[in-house]
Amino acid sequence: MNPYELMLPRLDGAKLEKDPSRFIRLVEKGVSGFIVFGGRLDAVRAGIRELQGRAEFPLIMASDLERGAGQQFEGGTVLPAAMAMGSALINGLDEADAGRAFSCLAAEARWAGINMVLAPVLDINSNPENPIIATRAFGEDAQIVSRLGVLMARTIEGQGLYACGKHFPGHGDTRLDSHLDLPAVEKTFPELEEFELIPFRAAIDAGISAIMTGHLKLPLEDPSGLPATLSGRALGYLRSEMGFKGLIITDALNMAGAGGENRLHEGQRAELALMAGADILLHPVEPDETAGYLRENLLRAAAGALEAGMASGIRRLREKRHALAGMPEPATPDFDANQKLAHEIAIRAVRATGGISKKLDAAPLVVILSDNPRKLTPFIGELKKRAPFVEIVSNLEAVAADDALMVRMAECVPSRLLVVAHSTPEAWRPPSAELKERIRRFSAMRPVWLSFGNPYIIPADEAQKKVLAYSDTPELQREMAARVAGNSL
Repeated sequence: MNPYELMLPRLDGAKLEKDPSRFIRLVEKGVSGFIVFGGRLDAVRAGIRELQGRAEFPLIMASDLERGAGQQFEGGTVLPAAMAMGSALINGLDEADAGRAFSCLAAEARWAGINMVLAPVLDINSNPENPIIATRAFGEDAQIVSRLGVLMARTIEGQGLYACGKHFPGHGDTRLDSHLDLPAVEKTFPELEEFELIPFRAAIDAGISAIMTGHLKLPLEDPSGLPATLSGRALGYLRSEMGFKGLIITDALNMAGAGGENRLHEGQRAELALMAGADILLHPVEPDETAGYLRENLLRAAAGALEAGMASGIRRLREKRHALAGMPEPATPDFDANQKLAHEIAIRAVRATGGISKKLDAAPLVVILSDNPRKLTPFIGELKKRAPFVEIVSNLEAVAADDALMVRMAECVPSRLLVVAHSTPEAWRPPSAELKERIRRFSAMRPVWLSFGNPYIIPADEAQKKVLAYSDTPELQREMAARVAGNSL
């Protein structure tokens, strides 16, 4: 048994374009594929073709494309965030249009050479303090998450690709980012069945090809302190109780949560994941060292039930790889049409709450609150172009330090003060305490809020007047800037 066959190491598109030799060596050592990050779409496509040509069997080329090919690859279409899709559905979007968006995603992924999309996110937003799921989930309702999750999975698989639902058994009700820590889900499996597991069961019933485990400990089910990724109890439940027959993929092994309470090193993480029943080890940082560790500590000693379980995993993995052979050449996607559809859905998703009249003062004072204000450059630039008379304060530190400015803002009538709050979930980068404090200070002024991204960073007070945009694509930012310039949200 070749330990490399159990791995999908990281592949950086820019590095592949510059020097593919490292990735070629891993193919020659027998990896089953890669998880692909970044790069130019055309270059990634060419590089993947070269790697596939050197592999004995088709490689699984996986990528996090929750928001479309443009999430990773320059030149691809960026879809609205999953939460925006859920909001658009509530606002009357036809499921056929949502399906068209997912079809765009699949077509561009396939054209790039990606054959496994690490989506849909099947987590349910049940904890507003969650720093890493938020807009990545389709919503707070199990049925909406199930409907859109199944639609996304079926659409992806309908184009000959593999979908991978995540993060089993549900990352929605957590306060920690598993990239940085080990969140706990304080529920039993019967309790999880009542809510968190509903979308996973729906996806399994729909025939989804893969499920990704979450680095989440389940103290009421497994007192070992191990995350579900390394827990035989958790993965056994997925196989035996939920009847899942497809590939079980770990979340990235480089994440802090994968180490469990004892901060296990990567080799130990890989060993325990395989012993628990995982089929694929995702994103080992040091594949050679991990392969050596597995040879020394696991594979050579594998026997009995463990050996049989791993053999079944290898068989599932090889069947999935062999099934990729002979796929017809994909048609070139209509990128312009895809981008137009994505923007239409993003606009449909915008929602107003708090009884907002959608009318602003003719000369609003606009405050930008973001951990990275430069990401709002399209909004700021468009607003300055359309309404040069509008005063914009976009320096977060100045807003915090200038008490006189804060007093002047507090004296603004609410319809004149527009606060733009921006936060999107990013691995290893939760919303800063400073951003949360700035937002808290402004909430007392009862301004008009415009949110790009995570709506939960704005106080839940129903009296707060909010316009929720969910995504932060440049096109949506410019559209919202035009609305502000026109004194109407």
